[in-house]
Amino acid sequence: MIHRAICVLTTLLAFSAAAEAQTLRLDPKAPPIVLEQRGDLAPGAVRLFFESPRPVEVDAMPAAVVMLRGDTAVPQELAAAGRPLGRSERSWLVPARSGENGLDVAMRWVEHPAVVTALPDLLLEHRSASVEFDDPRYDGQWYMELLEMELLYEQSLGSADTRVAVIDSAIELSHPDLADAFMAPYDAFDDDEDPSPNPGEDCYDSDTDICDEHGTAVAGIVGARANNGEGIVGFCPECTLIPIKMLGEGMGATSRDIAAFEHAIDNDAAVINNSWGYVESIPVPSTLAEVIRRADAETRDGLGAVVVFAAGNDDRVIENDEMEAMPEVLCISATDRYGLPTAYTNSGDAVDVAAPSATVTTSYEGGYTETFGGTSAAAPVVSGVAGWVLSYAPELTSEEVRELFVDTALESAQVTHDEDGHHQVYGYGELNPVGILDALYEEPADDDDSADDDDDGGCACQSSGSLPTAPLPLLVLIALMTFRARARS
Repeated sequence: MIHRAICVLTTLLAFSAAAEAQTLRLDPKAPPIVLEQRGDLAPGAVRLFFESPRPVEVDAMPAAVVMLRGDTAVPQELAAAGRPLGRSERSWLVPARSGENGLDVAMRWVEHPAVVTALPDLLLEHRSASVEFDDPRYDGQWYMELLEMELLYEQSLGSADTRVAVIDSAIELSHPDLADAFMAPYDAFDDDEDPSPNPGEDCYDSDTDICDEHGTAVAGIVGARANNGEGIVGFCPECTLIPIKMLGEGMGATSRDIAAFEHAIDNDAAVINNSWGYVESIPVPSTLAEVIRRADAETRDGLGAVVVFAAGNDDRVIENDEMEAMPEVLCISATDRYGLPTAYTNSGDAVDVAAPSATVTTSYEGGYTETFGGTSAAAPVVSGVAGWVLSYAPELTSEEVRELFVDTALESAQVTHDEDGHHQVYGYGELNPVGILDALYEEPADDDDSADDDDDGGCACQSSGSLPTAPLPLLVLIALMTFRARARS
């Protein structure tokens, strides 16, 4: 079995050579061309043209960076000419002499036996890795910083191909921070195509005012548009939203609930947010349970929709037969900006993950609110992140996304989780978008060891254009460990 470790090392060496060939290096046989003097930058600065590995023009300061091999002493002449850039004394900055430029210095050192590489001190414009938004209320969205969402936004703002259904009360289709997000609007309460708020609905003393902000607020947390100079930023600002009004004044028939889910299924939702529940605890009706199971299994060509439910705000324990406790559901409790559980959030075995209650969001008549709350404001945080996940990794099944959220959740330091890692209020822990991102970067393990048993005993290396994504030293360490383990056997 030793040949497998040798195969890995051979691949790594090839990878190292390929990676080195792709760097901007100084080739003494074909050095870069000096295009012009850049005395405006510094005396002796020049503009260089590198032909390989691809044509680039770059300015160079009158100095060179010289990198020493790890197994060599610092040459006395280098110590006299430059200064180390770190305690290791492996990296040195060597200023140009009078009449020299940085290329001259680098050429003088690049072929020294103690030097692994040398380059002129290139002057490169840098940019911050942080994401900047022109949405004026973004800085007030404290929960974004709490969850370190900018690390995810650096990778993606989501995809319009990912559809998030928001089943809720009325949703304002004309809201300037949401209007571009919508498709296939539906009102399951009145059975029409306009889920917008009705005058007088949810008002205490008016038949003409617009008072219902709940659905619009939830939609904003999920998918308010980014960089439109307007309001806030949603958790998946480029996802498409399917606005579905299911809640209205008075009692709601389960047929409306089911119609809302059917509409989400018909329009191929990837995520379905539900910031609602029943006033009284009741076992989930079989008809509703069936449509939830279908949503979990049928959309996205069988990959399914991630069904998210708010735990509820009744300060009670969710029974294990309620819809929030279904295995096809991600049940979300609410925490505040300090990671403490809100006083109202429901709890129980059903709770999967805790998320901050996103208080700053969109409201009715094109407005915004800073006082939205409850588990209604926590569930769309998870739904928005789920939309981001499926934009980034659309091949995941709904079950895999649920497992991803649970497996990466951070156990709260405020409480003691049980031996299974669960807590009645926090579930398996607090939402951890950075952990989710890290998990998405991990390569799946290859369980097929058949390559070890090739009849010819040769190397079962795969020849392709792909390169290992793990750091080279780590891969070498793994290969050596494999080699030793195989040798002992």
